[in-house]
Amino acid sequence: MITLSDDEVALIRSLLTSLRSIKVRDIDKALVILARNDAKTNRGGN
Repeated sequence: MITLSDDEVALIRSLLTSLRSIKVRDIDKALVILARNDAKTNRGGN
């Protein structure tokens, strides 16, 4: 088991939060792209 200082814990927490926000942003972009594609498909096919 590893013992971490308060500063190390804060740094790890900050890094994980940053990574999570990047991932969520990328997912949101992908959802927008998929929604646009779906709208084009529905408009063209019907």
